[in-house]
Formats: sequence, C-alpha cells, structure tokens
Amino acid sequence: MARDFIERIYEAAALPEFWPDLFQDLATSLDFAGAAMHSINPDFQRYAASPEVAELTRRFIFDGWQKRNLRGDRAKALDHPGFVRDQDIASDDEIDTHPFYAEFLRPAGLGYGAASVVDCPSGDVIAFSFERPWSDGPVPVERVGELDKLRPHLARAAVFSTRVDLERAKAQAAALAGLGLPAAVLGSRRKVLAANEQFAALPGQLRIGAGDRLSVDDPASEALFAIALAGRVEGEGLSVPLKAHSGAQPAVMHVLPVRRSARDLFSLAEWLIVLTPLGPGSAPLASILSGLFDLSPAEARVAREVIAGETVTAIAAKYALRESTVRTQLRAVFAKTGTSRQSELVAACIGGIGARPAPPSGEMAPMRELSDLVGSPRVDGSRLGG
Repeated sequence: MARDFIERIYEAAALPEFWPDLFQDLATSLDFAGAAMHSINPDFQRYAASPEVAELTRRFIFDGWQKRNLRGDRAKALDHPGFVRDQDIASDDEIDTHPFYAEFLRPAGLGYGAASVVDCPSGDVIAFSFERPWSDGPVPVERVGELDKLRPHLARAAVFSTRVDLERAKAQAAALAGLGLPAAVLGSRRKVLAANEQFAALPGQLRIGAGDRLSVDDPASEALFAIALAGRVEGEGLSVPLKAHSGAQPAVMHVLPVRRSARDLFSLAEWLIVLTPLGPGSAPLASILSGLFDLSPAEARVAREVIAGETVTAIAAKYALRESTVRTQLRAVFAKTGTSRQSELVAACIGGIGARPAPPSGEMAPMRELSDLVGSPRVDGSRLGG
C-alpha cells in the first residue's frame, strides 16, 4: 500500500488535479477524515484538499483562519522535521477553548489532527494537515510514524506542484517553459530529452555530455544522483544538493520519477529534474536536512547537533539516548548526505547558503572525522563505544 501511495504522490506532483483523491484515499487509510496542503505565502496562495475538507480548507485560506492557526504557528516554531499531533503542541485546555479548535474545526465535526510544515529551499513554506473527527479522539502515535515515512515524498512532490501547473501543458517544451525554474526531462540512460533555457544556461554544476547524457560535477552529488536513477531509494525519488560552482549559487536538484498518466504527458520521459536555488533567507536547517536528504526526524536532529559542533556523548546526554543509538543515526546521516566527516556535512548543508558570521572562538568544537564521531573500528569491523 505504501508503495502505491508513493507512486501516486509523484504522479500528483506532475498532475495537480490528482491531489484531492490522493489525499482522501491516504486519509481514509490512516483513519483521518481528510487531508490538505497549502502554501504559507501571502503572495502565492494555493491549496489542495480532499473532498471531505475542501470547503473547510477554502475558508481557512480566505476567511482569515490562517492568521489564527494555533496548530500551524506552534508546528513551525517547534522546527520538527516530521508530523506533530495537536496534543504535542497544545494543552488540553487550548484544544478545548482556542478559537481555531472551538470555532473552526469542531463545528465541522473535527478537532484533532497531525500537521507538518515543509520549508522549501527556495523560501516557500508548505503545510500539510490530516484532520481527525473530534469524536475519534487524539491521533495515535503510530499514525504519526506512518505519516513521517511519506513526508519526504510529499515534500518533494509539493515543492514541484506549487511551482507548475501541468494541466495547461500540451507538450514537453511548453511544460518546461512554464516551470520558471531550471528544469529538464530525462529519458533512459540519463538522456536529456528537453530542457528549458534556465537549465541549459547553468554555468557548471551540471554537465550535458556525449549522447546528451546528464551528469553532476561534484562527485558526492553525482553519487546521490546515480542512486536515485538506479532506483535504490524507496519511492525512486531524491533531492540532491549542488554546491556553489563557477558563479552559480548552491541549489537543490529534485529528481522526480514520471509515472502513470504523467508519463503520457511527457512521452518518453522517465525523470523530471527541477532545480531550486539556495540563497539568503532559505529554509531553516532542520527542514533542509530532512527534506533534501530524506533524514528521519531523529537523524535530522542528530545532524543538526553535529553541525553545531556537539559530540556524540553530548547529543546522547541531551536527548537521553544511548551513545550507540546516536552513532547509528549519525552513520545514516553520513550515508544519506554522501559525506564522511563533520566538515563535509557542514559544507553540504550550510556551506553555501549565504554568508554567516563566524562563531566566537571556542564556540564550535573542532571538525571531526567520521571515525572520531561514530567510533574507532575493531578488528572484527564493529565500533567501539556502543
């Protein structure tokens, strides 16, 4: 079932009219009444919702409830790279009395839900919400875990879906011209079938070689790109960081699989490549880590602490975890980001996102190698300290 939903998520990325039915089926499978996503951008108001909550979402956007949204404000302030429940961010008294619940949700028979805020690399912000009937009580913890497995796919698809309306596209060139971002369509063996002018003018991060084959200049990013195209990532989609190069600012390359009826639109297309730039005012670090590298909430938390200069011991103590657990999560972070030491992780995640003041002397611990962070190897190949 999860695989089918992942495929449908990427299908909706190319054909936005599929979002409502997808949200309804996904909500029903997880015991929610409905689901929706909306942009948190006063200059670009857009939303998609399942039929059960479509009118409620319209009122939320256009009747001023977005400004009185306790759930959204708390979720964004929490900076958690996953879904959160109402009871995680609000007290029982607030859920009982706050106007967002008492005057907006409960008259519609709702009152409990789970939400996640996705900060896109371009600075756009997208919120997802899954609404549960008030009579069913709070959202069970296990439902949040199931939503978190789908969140990276929802985030990538939504980034694309909020930027382009392929309903109006009649051909490959017309669709690419309407993106407003560097984009290309790939066929088999990385062959570039079509690309817009922005993509063709990229100064060096990507290269179109013999046979119109697309490659990435940076070895670490090229390795992640190869993994995505080989289908070794669940859901066959990935977001790849691109370092600053030859005057080009850092960017994120979204590798989106073309599936089902979306394939009809793009003819021989197998992959849609869309770039979003990273610049001043980009997304908070935790959201970038989670959205770009498919890190779990726990992995994103560990990565954020390591980038800040914390040791494994300090992270374990801070979050009441075993050091072995932190090391396991850190190994996953290095594997997913294509790095092997702290300095590389910092460079991959924040090294090019605008100028940042240097920390005071002694504020950040010295950069450490992978072996220093996760432990030294034993003779049998295991690690010390955990």
